[in-house]
Amino acid sequence: MASRPGHHNSVQTGLQQTTRVDPRLIVMGQVLQLNQAELETFIERELDENPALERLEEDTPITSDDVMRIVAPGELKHTSEDRELARSLPNDGQETSWVEYAASIQVLADHVLGQLAVTAQQEDPTVLHYLVGSLNERGYLACSVEEAALACGVSLEEAERALAQLHRCDPPGVGARDLRECLALQLAYASTDAERLARDLVTQAWDHLVRRNSKAIARKFRVSFDLAEEAFEVITNLQPYPADGFEHAAPPEHVAALATPDLRLTLLEQGWVVEVSGPSDSTLCVNRYYRQRLDQAKASHALAAERRHLSEYIGRAENFLNAILQRRQTLRKVGEYLIEHQDGFVRTGDTRFLKPLTRATIARAIGVHESTVSRATSHKFLEIATGEIVSFETLFKPALRIQRKIEEILATEHPDRPLSDAAIAKLLADQGIHVARRTVNKYRDKTRLLSSRRRRSA
Repeated sequence: MASRPGHHNSVQTGLQQTTRVDPRLIVMGQVLQLNQAELETFIERELDENPALERLEEDTPITSDDVMRIVAPGELKHTSEDRELARSLPNDGQETSWVEYAASIQVLADHVLGQLAVTAQQEDPTVLHYLVGSLNERGYLACSVEEAALACGVSLEEAERALAQLHRCDPPGVGARDLRECLALQLAYASTDAERLARDLVTQAWDHLVRRNSKAIARKFRVSFDLAEEAFEVITNLQPYPADGFEHAAPPEHVAALATPDLRLTLLEQGWVVEVSGPSDSTLCVNRYYRQRLDQAKASHALAAERRHLSEYIGRAENFLNAILQRRQTLRKVGEYLIEHQDGFVRTGDTRFLKPLTRATIARAIGVHESTVSRATSHKFLEIATGEIVSFETLFKPALRIQRKIEEILATEHPDRPLSDAAIAKLLADQGIHVARRTVNKYRDKTRLLSSRRRRSA
């Protein structure tokens, strides 16, 4: 049947309209993933670029020196010790920042983005950053390709090419959308017969693989029973969660101590107080003069170019203010959830009280997408009731509690009768933590604890 004239063009136009990006979503995603220091820098840049946005005048805060000048001016006089300290400091005219002396922390996102900067130079960096920002704590992609394309204002084909670039990154399997794709990505460059069969099992015979039906596999692919078993062994040794064991979780304590918390959970006599740190929408506003000019332009039928200029900058300022408000509301909801469901840890800081938790669980509880919680908590820090500052990643690291349990067990074992990994696994099972012996071995190696034979020798 012949198509109507112009029908094809109208379909194309309709598709283009459905993928038009909402500028509110872009700025909301950008603001949400920033930590406190990054947000302040982002605000300063927006104030420079958008004349319709302005910062409200704030009263100059009273410092401790101001108080001392009034109540004890003599205490501010420099002593010989002060002058000696001043001479020992670097004389470059700049204030010393001790954060610069801390060891750098390599997170999964930085690790992946560093590779993409070299290998994906032709791809849109916006969609690449969106995809990397949507990786969950397991290294899986927590958004669909369609969502990424819509949010970044690119075509579906461009988003798929960006995802293909992500799939080529290390660790193998990163960016997979489920376990099956994760295993297939790790087998993409199979070189042996067993690896090639393993790849075929994952992509073509998933049901047989799940049931470990070696006979059916041998018949289907016309291979020997032994080769089928070798393929099973290959798959068993793959990593189901690309981010597991990757150094992207809690930073060293000395770095966390220097970090600025983005969220504070304080316990007072009256109860818990949830405080989101940093700039808020209440310290910014849309420039009143710009609003007045827009009203006058509409009333006087001014030139369309002037009205468009005023509307564009005012709309941009309103979207920016709304994004900051949404960031604060999301972090506040996350804090309220932690008080209710991780009470033991946020009260004491003791990892033994950590309960299994994922970003997806929080997202469902507070009614947002998992990628929203991922952006709200990535590279950010939390101050708990003890005053300790911890990385949000600590909450989403399921291995941490098990590692602490293993350390406790080994700390109390008899030195002449060190426990084997199998014995440790049994003791953990008695406490309701069911892990395999090889899992105990892996966690013990991570914390650099010796094997039972080496502990006996020591």
